[in-house]
Amino acid sequence: MKNLKSYYRLLIVLALVFTAFGCESDDEGDDIENDPSSSFEGSWKRENMETYVKFVGSNAITCSGGVETVGSFNASEPSMTFVIGQEVIKFPLKINGNALLVGVPNQAVETHNAQIYYRSNVFPCDGSGGGGSGEGNIMFWIGSDLGCGNISVTLQGQGSGSITSYYGSSPNCGASGCANFTVAPGTYSYTASCGNYTWNGTITVPANQCYKMQLTL
Repeated sequence: MKNLKSYYRLLIVLALVFTAFGCESDDEGDDIENDPSSSFEGSWKRENMETYVKFVGSNAITCSGGVETVGSFNASEPSMTFVIGQEVIKFPLKINGNALLVGVPNQAVETHNAQIYYRSNVFPCDGSGGGGSGEGNIMFWIGSDLGCGNISVTLQGQGSGSITSYYGSSPNCGASGCANFTVAPGTYSYTASCGNYTWNGTITVPANQCYKMQLTL
């Protein structure tokens, strides 16, 4: 079941981003030369399509159909990357002023083309253009004492927290002793560790909902 869920989340991310791609050629994209002095920061919109990308610090966020997905942004390459289960989806990027070229990841080089985005004053998934607003919550918890002390949890782009207590049954969201995060709707990768134990994976949280992740051995 876990593998099936990861595969389903992978398809969601691919569908979100590939909404921006068509099988038609994009000759204009071939003319873009990367300008290191241009800034990626802010929102971008695919021409004639309601698909958006936003860069905030080290986060890359896609928005399509009111659904937001969070990945990482690397300004030194430059590129944006989404991790779903064991699948790493990496999009090369080029920028020149107000034009952004989103390249094609290795998984789709035979079927899709790079496409151009332009700067946008709105990003629908944060409520500035309608749809997808409302934060969600993620809570990490354990059901018994694992005998390794506090568990450190790191959530992509959201910092870290600690699990310091355990509960015999699923606690309420935000319970003390759990690692709690308030996030924008989207998909996040996480890692956790305690002694010789480690956990990692991805979580998708909708707007105004709480995702409870129990860490088990």
